Order: sequence, then structure tokens, then C-alpha cells
Amino acid sequence: MKTNLARSLMITSVAVGSLLSAGSVASAAPVTTTATVAAIPSCVILTQGDTTTDPIRSYANVRSFCAGTYRMRFIWAWTTDGGCFTLAPGDYHGESKPGRGPYVSELRPC
Repeated sequence: MKTNLARSLMITSVAVGSLLSAGSVASAAPVTTTATVAAIPSCVILTQGDTTTDPIRSYANVRSFCAGTYRMRFIWAWTTDGGCFTLAPGDYHGESKPGRGPYVSELRPC
């Protein structure tokens, strides 16, 4: 019994040692995609923060200083995402969520 256990341990340690010394540990390749997504232009300004009165809410506001019209939505961290809305030149859109935790992590085109 001791001989079989010793042989198994020796085979395992040799196999692991040869894998590590050969540098054959696989690494994940970066993921690439061919899909293109229209970016929200820099003329759309996002501001966000928290209210200071009860009940505390996290808010996000976006305003367009662009010449064109864009469809987008708020992608919120830690809560449900907002629905799609259209922002024309000079338009403003705001949303809020309960608590201090949520924030808009992305403006995503629709």
C-alpha cells in the first residue's frame, strides 16, 4: 500500500514539475469582437450624485450639447438599468434610484 501511494505521489509531482518548468501553463487569450457599437459623443454630458435629504437617492442627469439626436440608456451599477430614451439637441434627461450605492457606469446606445 505504501509503495503504491509513494509511486502515485512521485508520478504526480514529476508531472506537475514538468508542466511548470516547461512554461506550458495556458493563459486566456483576449476576447475580440467584430461587432461595432456607435459611441455616445463627448457633447453628451453626464452628471451624477446623491441627494442629501431623506430618502437618500442616487441620481444621474444627461444633457445634449450635440447637433444631432441620439438614442441611449443609463446602465446602472448595483440596480436595474434604465430604459431607452431620445436626446435631441439641448435636451435633458434624468433618472434616480433608491440609496447611495447605485451609479451610472455607462451610457449605452439603443
